[in-house]
This record gives sequence, C-alpha cells and structure tokens, in this order.
Amino acid sequence: MRVSRITSLLIALAIAAAAALWLADLAHNDFGIPRHTIRADALLSALLVLGLLVIGLFSQRLGNRG
Repeated sequence: MRVSRITSLLIALAIAAAAALWLADLAHNDFGIPRHTIRADALLSALLVLGLLVIGLFSQRLGNRG
C-alpha cells in the first residue's frame, strides 16, 4: 500500500495534535501550570514552527529557480 504525501502529512498532524493535547493535560493536571500559560506558549511555538516551514519551503523553491 502506497501512502501519498498529503496522507502522511495529515497523519503526522493528527499525531502531533494528540501529543500536544496530552502534554497540555499533563502540564495542567500534574504540574499545576495554568491553562492560559499553556495556550500562550503553544501559540508561540506554533508560530515558530510555521515560520520555519515557510522559510524552508521558500528557500527550496528559490534554490530550484536558478
């Protein structure tokens, strides 16, 4: 069975979302970190990952151009 690139991306996103929810629950219930702190850190981390992905995508496309 061959898995397409989109399918593998969706599976990776689903696993990452499940891991993030589990870690947020662990941090809140076991370590007592407030939910708003977890939410703010998660948003900043998501923006950082998005920025790195965009930089990687554009550097690949610009490298193939010339």
